[in-house]
Amino acid sequence: MKSKFNKEQILQEYYDTYHKDTAKARKLIKKLDYKNDPYLLSEIATSYFDENKLRLAERYAIKAFELDYLNPATLWILALVKWDYGQIDSAIFAFQEIIRIGTRRIHKIGYRENKDVALARINDSKFQLYRLLKEKKPAVAKRYLREYEKGIEKGLDTIVDCYYQQVKAKE
Repeated sequence: MKSKFNKEQILQEYYDTYHKDTAKARKLIKKLDYKNDPYLLSEIATSYFDENKLRLAERYAIKAFELDYLNPATLWILALVKWDYGQIDSAIFAFQEIIRIGTRRIHKIGYRENKDVALARINDSKFQLYRLLKEKKPAVAKRYLREYEKGIEKGLDTIVDCYYQQVKAKE
């Protein structure tokens, strides 16, 4: 079993490497005890998703979901994978669950999670629901769009903005 310090060190190296070489970054994660850690499994799934390897992304996302079905980071990647596969109802469910869970489970999600990231994920889920529902249920879609716009007006960032700010703060 690896020490917590070593885990944090490897995760930091993973994040530093991720945008340059996702395969190399994924190998770093696999040095850890990832098989029983939903956060690490969802990170592996995200790396495969970013490489457009949907089957592998889905496999790891489902493993993470089986371990912790209330993990918003896991639900996020699972929703994106299901959406790409055309399984719209599954994607809608996952985005709605992210909103329902809210910020209650921040401490259980993982390494770089904080309230700002959780709020951004919730707000981005509202926008994704707008995109998914605008043709099927336009009234519901408009409600999600209004909620998303209110979040932006309140100063909520998007997921990408949150991660970008974390990288900039580190420099």
